Amino acid sequence: MNADFSAATWLNRPKVSEITDRSVVIETEPHTDLWQRTYYGFSHDNAHALMLESREDFSFSTRASFEYLVKYDQCGLLIYLTADDWFKASVECEDEKFSRLGSVVTNHGYSDWATTDIPTTKNMWYRLSRRGPDFLI
Repeated sequence: MNADFSAATWLNRPKVSEITDRSVVIETEPHTDLWQRTYYGFSHDNAHALMLESREDFSFSTRASFEYLVKYDQCGLLIYLTADDWFKASVECEDEKFSRLGSVVTNHGYSDWATTDIPTTKNMWYRLSRRGPDFLI
């Protein structure tokens, strides 16, 4: 079953994107990210995301393919309520040998990041599920 993107909206629409019934291609802009009040002392809310709204329980599975250009480039999925409350799962480029598979939970304007090192890859399967107030990656 394919997602219906006809009702999707953009968070920070990119200059270049292509949406079909089978894929979404996004060319990200430099210096875009989502972080709030981290240990590093900065906040960003300018990452690109194509969003579908759901008030029901769901499971969403997808394969993401991406090209890293520089260290810290990321590709992932996002559950977004507001700039102060969101969740993302992503792979972040470190170098040609390893990347970081991570999750960020942002609650009341504070981000918390959990990671594990994995071999560098240009493809990742993600599955996000919602069951009531709980989310699972």
